[in-house]
Amino acid sequence: MKAKKPIVIITYATRWSYFQWFLLGLYELEKAGKIKLRFKLSPTSYIRSNRYTYKIGQKLKIFKADSYNMYGYVKFDKNNIKKFCIDSADAPYLFHSKDLDNVDCYFKMQCPIDLDKDGFALTDKVIVPWLDHLHVEEKKSVFIAKAKGERRRCNNFKKNLHKIKPLMIGARRLSDGISYHQLKKGYENYLKDRNINKTKKVMCYFGDTKGPVPTKNVIKPDYDAESDIMGFYAQEFSHPNEKRARVAEIVGSFGNDYDARVIRNGNSDSNQQKNKDLIIPLKDFCEHISKFQYNCNVSGYRLSIPNRFIESFIVGTGIITDKLSVKWYLPFDKYEVIETVKMGYYKIDSIDWEKFTEDVKNIKTSNPQKVVSCFEEKWKPIKVAEYMLNEIYNA
Repeated sequence: MKAKKPIVIITYATRWSYFQWFLLGLYELEKAGKIKLRFKLSPTSYIRSNRYTYKIGQKLKIFKADSYNMYGYVKFDKNNIKKFCIDSADAPYLFHSKDLDNVDCYFKMQCPIDLDKDGFALTDKVIVPWLDHLHVEEKKSVFIAKAKGERRRCNNFKKNLHKIKPLMIGARRLSDGISYHQLKKGYENYLKDRNINKTKKVMCYFGDTKGPVPTKNVIKPDYDAESDIMGFYAQEFSHPNEKRARVAEIVGSFGNDYDARVIRNGNSDSNQQKNKDLIIPLKDFCEHISKFQYNCNVSGYRLSIPNRFIESFIVGTGIITDKLSVKWYLPFDKYEVIETVKMGYYKIDSIDWEKFTEDVKNIKTSNPQKVVSCFEEKWKPIKVAEYMLNEIYNA
């Protein structure tokens, strides 16, 4: 990299909490004297960076457009300026076609393990083609918040394959704002719960026992809407939440060293009351995870990786999960992640529950210090920011 400090300029985002991990890393690179970080935000984008102000804006219907992506560019020198974006869409098969053409580096937070295929496999029999953020009927360059409809095909996907780079998933929320001090304080709040002396074995913490109510009579599903997916593939799919409920039963059956929670018995989009006795506030969640050797995961929400991965790693807790379909920018170490059987959207009766039960029951003793070391070497904010900068430079 050039001796002159690169200048990183962030120009637009709407869902700021998705990008806070990366912003903190960029701030820390600046503190280390390796880059300069600048923001050139529109007034609406700036307002969106604060959760409470954004809520007021939504209530007043100021914001109609939304975006999965954060945008920026890096000025390495006057003759070397490269554009990038970070795609936060939970669906691994959704990409923004226009951005694929326009940027030099396209970071995908939920990046499929295999990008060379013609689509993304939700099961062995259901392959979703590479799709656009935008709907077929949409004319603007960003999708309309809460809109629903058939997605366009991402026809320039293969042409721009060399631009797509895997990223990772940060913690759910570091702060209500995006200043360095706000983000750093939130990050340190996670770090304080780090614990290499585990007293319990395996935990799981899931939201609902069922997915959303399936959409009826779906002809052309919106693949970013699980209700559409579940309606369209009603005879072929079981929602991941159904597997999570079964997983919780199995994990909870092993005794006092295990903790299994499903917060609500019902559909994920219902108004059914949550079991408040089982809810762990976000501020206390990592402290709860830190007691356990492993946190159990079931891929869902289009087979994405959830925040529970990084929230576990940061406190020295490993993950036991079903087979993963997405990847991070570095492979998971054997101390970090143990994969067991396929689950996801497969029919619940087709899951090898006997093997899963044995895998959890006979899981090896974890190595929390190794998990922490992997976090420090690979996933902490400054490390991911360094990776991003190198990829943008080499794009």
